[in-house]
Amino acid sequence: SRRSVMKQKELTLLLCLIWALTILYGEMFSYWLPPLFTCSWPHLKVQTKSESYQTDYVKVAVIADPQLMDKTSLPLPDKSLALELVKFYTDLNMRRSFFSSILPFKPDVILFLGDYFDGGPYLLDEEWQESLNRFKHIFGLNAQGKYTDKEVYYIPGNHDIGYETLHYAKPEVIRRYEETFGIRNYRFAVGKVDFIAVDAQTLDGHRQKNLTSQTWEFVKNISVDNVVRPRVLLTHIPLYRPDGTYCGPDRSSPIINQRIQRAAYDKTNDITYQNYVFEKTSKYLLDTIKPKLILSGHDHDQCTVTHQSKSGPVKEVRT
Repeated sequence: SRRSVMKQKELTLLLCLIWALTILYGEMFSYWLPPLFTCSWPHLKVQTKSESYQTDYVKVAVIADPQLMDKTSLPLPDKSLALELVKFYTDLNMRRSFFSSILPFKPDVILFLGDYFDGGPYLLDEEWQESLNRFKHIFGLNAQGKYTDKEVYYIPGNHDIGYETLHYAKPEVIRRYEETFGIRNYRFAVGKVDFIAVDAQTLDGHRQKNLTSQTWEFVKNISVDNVVRPRVLLTHIPLYRPDGTYCGPDRSSPIINQRIQRAAYDKTNDITYQNYVFEKTSKYLLDTIKPKLILSGHDHDQCTVTHQSKSGPVKEVRT
């Protein structure tokens, strides 16, 4: 009947409207609305006997492990349509997430804690450049990898420079990283806090090798300076903690325990993978650098642990 036809049309229109709104929410509103209602900077105030007033502070955003997909990510032919589509949509998702959940809060400083490309050490120079251009586009960086209105700092991850075995076989990987993102071990000040950036991928290598010795020399120099500002240690690979250590209520995936792989094809016993810095190395960093806070990546999930040191307990936040 005519009435049933009208009802079918109305139902079709209703379903089309629901479908359109679902797509609109998934493609736009889901990025912008939740952060605005669930995220904020802490309100820091100083309380005196007579009044409470806002303190001066610097807002720092921390990003780890974007790992832009490339030919090493999936078993797909290089330059294939399938791989290009995967790269396009993952890039789009990251760009939207960054512009909706980070930039609206106007950070003064952005820290990138490594693993910028998925297969960084294995990319040809032109592939590295192509991934770098994508990285700059996703995070709104200019041609020099900077921002005009905020500071930005980088540290290397294992997906950028690899581990000890790769450093020996492909020294050009280190050169290329430093030409793009800067030196691997350095310090900088933000407000009244010193940030100590350490290349964790070289810490547990053979001490007699050049890259490892450079990192340890940097750490030793930090330990003997006279700067009294509080310190924040930045390292891509987290510091050691016992297997099964609780990560806090914000973790959404199973806890990852220590896993170390070494080269099996020669007698060097070089490290090819590790989840955490060695226990002895971690203790030395804590007692030597004496950080008040540690920021690390590599884990791909939230994990907050407290380390014990000679200077007292130190919180580490992994992202």
